[in-house]
Amino acid sequence: MTTAAKRPTKPEAKRPTSNTIARSAPSRSGFVAHVARWAGLSVVQFVLVEYIVSATWRGLYSYRNNYISELGIPFCGPTGNWPCSELYVLLNASMVLFGLAIAAVGGSWYIVRRIDGRAASFFVVAGVGAITAGVVNQGVNYPIHSFGATVFFVFGNFGLVIAGGHPSLRRSIRVAVTALGAVGLAGYFAYMSGHEFGLGIGSMERIATYALLVGVVVLSVSQFNATRAPKTVDETA
Repeated sequence: MTTAAKRPTKPEAKRPTSNTIARSAPSRSGFVAHVARWAGLSVVQFVLVEYIVSATWRGLYSYRNNYISELGIPFCGPTGNWPCSELYVLLNASMVLFGLAIAAVGGSWYIVRRIDGRAASFFVVAGVGAITAGVVNQGVNYPIHSFGATVFFVFGNFGLVIAGGHPSLRRSIRVAVTALGAVGLAGYFAYMSGHEFGLGIGSMERIATYALLVGVVVLSVSQFNATRAPKTVDETA
């Protein structure tokens, strides 16, 4: 009676263990948490770039009476033949970075459960609007630029109002963020309707812009510790 030779068996592929999965999850969430924290703080670059470009703008630029968009075109004046600033490209690039930061804020904060899906969607759409306004300056195509800016102002500040109601925020932060969103919306609609209230049309546009910027920074600072990924202990050690 013969015995059949046993066929060599293939070594079984190693399946990921629960410990491996547990270690990789915090790694991913840690990266997202870093994005959530720093994307919100990065928007302050816009204020710095705006100041630098305005300082080189024929020496006649007024935060009170001139639009922000005028810093992003090479020629100004009544007939469009006055040189503005040779650094106008920086303002457009800064606006694109602003939009990318707002979109990153919306996506990353939602992933780490710092805002809900509605606020995240509004921030992402606002970011796309800012990117559009930065890529297409008003000298290239005013309707498209204006549409992008409108989307940025409206969706961004509405996003603040919604984000301000998240239960993870302290009451004082909820009130501050919601108020900033409301002020930004009021500033935008006053700006669009031509109501300056003695402040100047440039000031009204900046109320809508800076309210959103400050609101995002306040949210980032208030959530800084909350978005830290927890450290895990290696169970195999």
